[in-house]
Amino acid sequence: MTKFVAKRVRFRNGERHSVLSRPGALPVHEATLYLAKCRKRGLAANTIHSVCMALALLHRELAKANIDLLERLRQGRFLTVPELNRLVDAAQYRVDDLSYEDADELGNFNVVDIRRIRMRRKATVREVKAVGVASQATRLRYMANYLEFLATYMGATLSASLRKQLEIESAYALKAFRSQVPKVPKRAKLGSREGLSKEDQDRILKVVHPDSPDNPWEHGFVRLRNWLIVVLLLATGMRRGELLGLQIQDFDQRLPKFRILRRADTSKDPRRIEASTKTNDREVELRPAIMRAVWNYINHHRRKIKAARKYPQLIVAEDGEPLSLKSIDKMFMELRAACPGLPVTLTSHVMRHTWNERFSEQAELLGLTDAVEEKARNEQQGWVDNSKSAAIYTRRHASRKGRELSLKLQEQLDVPDN
Repeated sequence: MTKFVAKRVRFRNGERHSVLSRPGALPVHEATLYLAKCRKRGLAANTIHSVCMALALLHRELAKANIDLLERLRQGRFLTVPELNRLVDAAQYRVDDLSYEDADELGNFNVVDIRRIRMRRKATVREVKAVGVASQATRLRYMANYLEFLATYMGATLSASLRKQLEIESAYALKAFRSQVPKVPKRAKLGSREGLSKEDQDRILKVVHPDSPDNPWEHGFVRLRNWLIVVLLLATGMRRGELLGLQIQDFDQRLPKFRILRRADTSKDPRRIEASTKTNDREVELRPAIMRAVWNYINHHRRKIKAARKYPQLIVAEDGEPLSLKSIDKMFMELRAACPGLPVTLTSHVMRHTWNERFSEQAELLGLTDAVEEKARNEQQGWVDNSKSAAIYTRRHASRKGRELSLKLQEQLDVPDN
């Protein structure tokens, strides 16, 4: 089986990048050139890795079908529509669940027992899991752009006649390919992620308190750190990447406030997957009690971990290394297990939804106009002016207000009680 793998790399200066590796760990030259173009366009390291994973899927599928894409392009020919449809089908499923074990086998034999293929297909159908429509669409767009790049790149080495032939074939095929990129539905709002109810918030805060007998973590440092993580997420609505990117120097020792800054490719972050800030730089104010809890953690708990002293990040693991994004995911998984009845979708990002819904409630109580509320929210969340992101994060509040208004309208109907 020919394996192509998207690998993350970190350079000494802190820069992160991704490489498409073929069997034997050698990079795919053409993919390296394309990813370098993505880097020059200013795409974030995580976005580039997503592109690289899409390219890995593309190359795996072509290898499985025994298609030598570069040799095809050298002949002035492009992928056929049926071959591109194969990529469309593969993009629907999780990469881990796609079966590529038969690539070498199908390449070594001219005749394969049809019954064996049917058996393999039946086994695969029971195991594969689909990705979301948005993920599928993103994969296909990345693939289409890469194939277009390859056609242009290889076409420059061909004779005029072959180059023209390749241009015509690729334009026709890519148009058909892009037409199959699914549209992400905007009307399916039921079941979309919402914030936590007040009862669930209180329950979580009670369970994660360092002195709680129901706290799922054993060590005192982990208990205090995880409690602080939950409090900061609920208090500020920041993303997990923003939280894990915070440095001690971002906190003001004189005033109850801190800064959230963009620090792409910092050499002071040893993590392979860097914790990054997606939104604008901003300053966030905290209640004095929460700020005291932060400095208590820094001065009396984090400081006891000697290995942590060489890192500037606020949130660290017990070994002193800056905490990873996956550790935050694991923390919320353990929290869900410790609190049966919590939403199964509870993640750190749900805290962001929760903050935005609470913000809307407070804005309503204060009587803020829509324009003032929008401007204040955008500033606090690091969004650009006139951003419409709030609509994503305030579904529970909007739904409640809608129900209240609907019931008020129904009160005007003259319906006698039976």
